[in-house]
Amino acid sequence: MRQYNDLEIIQGIRVKDNKILNYLYDMYFGMIYEMVSKNNGNQADARDVLQEAIILTYKKIRNGSFELTTTFTSYFFSVCWNIWMRELRNRKTEINNLMEYHYLEQAADAGIIREFEQQQKYRIYQDHFRRLGRECQKLLKLFLNKYPLKDIARMMGHKSEKAAKKKKYKCKERLVQSIKNDQRFEDYHGRK
Repeated sequence: MRQYNDLEIIQGIRVKDNKILNYLYDMYFGMIYEMVSKNNGNQADARDVLQEAIILTYKKIRNGSFELTTTFTSYFFSVCWNIWMRELRNRKTEINNLMEYHYLEQAADAGIIREFEQQQKYRIYQDHFRRLGRECQKLLKLFLNKYPLKDIARMMGHKSEKAAKKKKYKCKERLVQSIKNDQRFEDYHGRK
């Protein structure tokens, strides 16, 4: 297998180069799986962690906030470690080999976990939004895109702006309640 240097990896992630993405999987999956399996995880968990780490790294590279102060391998593995520790805390699972990997908590930048949590919250929102009926989805999208209320009422076939606003309120409440009843919501919002 061809080896890539840190710059080639970063550039490959930036442009979503499949060779680089496959390389990341081939190169790091074994290490990540070992770490995850030592801490109550399985192969599917390791794949999820690897995927999340690639997505987070991609976002940081694309938005210009990526800063490499160590080797890419150290950075990437520490991102994976932090993602897995967050997942274990959410599952309320005991962490077995904390000291073995403790140094990794400091290697990743502090913002990566916040970004991971934001990404998870957005996924929860997306899951529940997709479960709404088509009419509610369309109505909420129009409001989010800041269409004037009179245009929304006309496009949605409501008799008045007041009727459109009332329907939007009901759709939004249905979405909020659905999200609040999701255990994942409590994992990210239930702690004080």
